[in-house]
Amino acid sequence: MAYVSQDDKAKLAPAIKKVLNKYGMKGSISIRHHMSLVVTLQSGAIDFKDYSHGDGYIQVNTYHIATQYQGKAKAFLTELLAAMKGPDYFNEDDAMTDYFHRSHYTDINIGKWNKPYFLQDLHKPKKAKVAKTASKKLVKASKTTSFNGWTPEVIQGSKGKPMTYVKFVEGMNEKTTISDGDTAEDLARMNNKELDKVVDRLVDSYPTLAELLMSRIGFAMLDKDGL
Repeated sequence: MAYVSQDDKAKLAPAIKKVLNKYGMKGSISIRHHMSLVVTLQSGAIDFKDYSHGDGYIQVNTYHIATQYQGKAKAFLTELLAAMKGPDYFNEDDAMTDYFHRSHYTDINIGKWNKPYFLQDLHKPKKAKVAKTASKKLVKASKTTSFNGWTPEVIQGSKGKPMTYVKFVEGMNEKTTISDGDTAEDLARMNNKELDKVVDRLVDSYPTLAELLMSRIGFAMLDKDGL
């Protein structure tokens, strides 16, 4: 009577895994009814679509691998079956006399009925890793004023790098970064056309801010002139 134990599976597993690795295949090893050693192929580099009904699930007839499979699929299944049988395998079955006596049965499944086999494309180039940018933390500005639903915030570099951004959030249709570094110097470097764009954007999108800046610049000029 056929019988396979957990110890038998443990002894056969290294040779089975060696065949799987050789052909770039991934699978699981299990025991069914204490009689059959089962290998279920989950994914790999061998294409079995010509041997299936299009559902990615095949119950391999281990008695006819030599006639039903070709090429790499045939070579792989033949080696896998030999590894599953192992050195102590025997088969003394005699169907004519209704006598069945073997060490154990062997079942090979390609995929599962509810989880089809997945063909891996080993030649597909791997995606390049995107370099991680330095993390930034949001720090509320020391002097914050709410203007018509938005609040200015300062973003500092994680390593203390002197970066100053003025970012307007809350209540705006989109987040807009005005500048990187010294805002006044950036504005000074702009030509008339670029300055007009900034002014038009402020007036059209942030009229309250435009009025505030105009007032503060005016008062600052008066203070500078001593008035």
